[in-house]
Amino acid sequence: MTVRNNDINRARRPLAVPQVSTRDFLNIAFYYRWKAAAIVLVVIALGSVVAVLMPPTYRAEARLLTLFAGYYDMQSDRSATRSLPAIEAGEVVNVEAQILASPELHHLVVTDEFGSGGTAAEFDQRLRRFEDRFHIEKFEAANVIALSFTDSDPVRAAHILETLIARYFRQRAGVFTSGRVDFLVAQRDKAKTQLDNANAQLIAFQRAHGVVNIDAQIAGAVALNGLLLQRTLENDNSLSQDRDTLQSLLKDAKGVQPTIELFSDNTEAAHAADTMQLTLLQLEARRADLASRYLEGAPFIAQIDQQIADVRKAIAGQKPHLTSTVRTGHNTYYDTIRDRIMRLTSDVAGEVARKQSLEHQYKDSDDRLQTLIAVANQLRRTEIDRDLLADSFKDFSRQLERARIEQNEVDTATSTNVRIIQTPIPPTHRSNPPLLFIAASAVAAVLIAGVSILVMSTLRETFLSPEEIERSLGLPVLSAPLRFEKPLPLIGRLSRWTGPAAVDRYRLPAVAAAMPSPRARRSHIEYGRMISAIDNSAGNASKVVLLLAFRDDDGIQTVIQGLTEELERRSLCPLLVLDLTAEPGRYGEPDADGLLHWPGGDDGPAPSWVGVAARPGFSAAAQSVFTFHAVERRHIVIGRLHPGMTLPVGPQGAELFERLRAAHDYVIIAVPPASRSFVGVEAALRADATVLAIRAEATRKPVALSMKNQVTDAGGNIVGVAMTNRRRYIPSFIYRFL
Repeated sequence: MTVRNNDINRARRPLAVPQVSTRDFLNIAFYYRWKAAAIVLVVIALGSVVAVLMPPTYRAEARLLTLFAGYYDMQSDRSATRSLPAIEAGEVVNVEAQILASPELHHLVVTDEFGSGGTAAEFDQRLRRFEDRFHIEKFEAANVIALSFTDSDPVRAAHILETLIARYFRQRAGVFTSGRVDFLVAQRDKAKTQLDNANAQLIAFQRAHGVVNIDAQIAGAVALNGLLLQRTLENDNSLSQDRDTLQSLLKDAKGVQPTIELFSDNTEAAHAADTMQLTLLQLEARRADLASRYLEGAPFIAQIDQQIADVRKAIAGQKPHLTSTVRTGHNTYYDTIRDRIMRLTSDVAGEVARKQSLEHQYKDSDDRLQTLIAVANQLRRTEIDRDLLADSFKDFSRQLERARIEQNEVDTATSTNVRIIQTPIPPTHRSNPPLLFIAASAVAAVLIAGVSILVMSTLRETFLSPEEIERSLGLPVLSAPLRFEKPLPLIGRLSRWTGPAAVDRYRLPAVAAAMPSPRARRSHIEYGRMISAIDNSAGNASKVVLLLAFRDDDGIQTVIQGLTEELERRSLCPLLVLDLTAEPGRYGEPDADGLLHWPGGDDGPAPSWVGVAARPGFSAAAQSVFTFHAVERRHIVIGRLHPGMTLPVGPQGAELFERLRAAHDYVIIAVPPASRSFVGVEAALRADATVLAIRAEATRKPVALSMKNQVTDAGGNIVGVAMTNRRRYIPSFIYRFL
């Protein structure tokens, strides 16, 4: 078996996956166009029905203007430092809107309008219906409140709004004035009592803890604490230094002796040693002179060696007995270091005692400081409570004065800060026109259709275009013919491109006879790229091609037929089709001459191809597995498995395919679908190029990925994909702009 390293590297080469383009979105949109149109029509129809059946409603409107007067004018800060009101304009609108939205006001309006009869559930239902139809809109920048009420009767809508406004003015007057003075007097007296108690508790606390000026006392305690800490650190530093010095002196004093050597004389010992060494040198020099004149072992040399040995022995015996003169005396440094050790020992003992005293003082000072801090915290909390009570007393006193002024103003002038700038009148136009519902349903229909298309495209697992296959599988699409599209005749294309003059030249009989048939031109267009990929798939002279599909209806037979017809025109040797499907009816039964009829008809090659040997020779091994039949008027041979036979595997299968390669330029293997047989995956190992057939709108992405992984794991070389049953979803007048 030939090892195809280049083919494996080519198959593993990453494919440039195309990005999602506008054409892909248009494909999805036009693919689901009928479903989207149905959704749009249904939603618009429902909206139209609702618009027709919806009863007419009318909305009465009114507007209120809020001013800084009365209660709000008294909230202003009249001090010289500020000129802005204490309550902003938006806050005034919010307060009035809260009164208008109060459940109590709504309860009164419903009672005035519908009465208080009926059960509690019925009254609650009427109240909820009123609140659903009543709306409040605030314009804080203009101090305006817009009121609206919707009802099927325009007169009743305006009347209910007038009743609400009248009830609103009566209720807000009671909210701002009723019982406010008495309430504020009681609150002021209560705050004054609490303030007096707080002052008494504060004075008692200061006397109990001896607090005069807590900040100065804390500052003094902190300063004393810092001074004690500084002295403690200085003492610790001196103690550490003296201890280190004492340890060093004690260590050095161990080697200091009370007496020391004052004088040492070894002159006589050195003179005796030098004399014996001189004698030894003279004897060695004499021996060297005798050794130069006499042979080794002569009596003179032996005698001199004996003398040298005696002198050395004498020197060795006399060295231990040589003495020197030594004088010793008292060591004054010993007394000095002892004095320093005694002084440092006393210093360390004093510093240790001082450290204990400072630590005790620091602890007492720190306890005093913590006590003062705790007292200060408690004192500040008491002062804060006293200040809050004082502020409350002042605030209640101020509010009491303002409430008295406001009450006097309301009682005398009966004026208010809210003005009606738009009175409620019965409306004349509906608030729910039918066209509004129809337009809203159209917009909703478009949005629902878009979301539906997005959901359906997300859930879809089939392929619509070659670009989707290349993005999902990472394989190039080599053939993707359009379904139900006839090829443009050559004459028509020439007339479109070159004009009528060129068409007349091609209408000559000789030229027309040499033109290829429309079917041949279409096969060349559809399978030219696939054949190029097959030819570049391996370095072998002949190519074994495997076409594999997942199901029977994936269009694999059409791909095999078109590829075979196109390869037939490019091959010098008969083209071999190995049919492993075990379906005898695919190519029909052989005639009396043993020839098969090609499914595409007799539109075969040029007349010069007719008469080629119909039965090429095959080896005995091949004929034992296959039955070979030539095709009538074709340069094609069909090989069918014998009944009960299977495709050989191992060395036998490799030898079989090598023999088939030697006799044919192209060998096409037709196998059963992968959904019901594993023969195609096994045969991928013998093929130089494997082409997967994927049916548009039918083959699922997980199935295609599984089929690709099975072929790749089996050692097959997938060169690309043949897409079948593809349709053009985008209309031609739009597609030409893409």
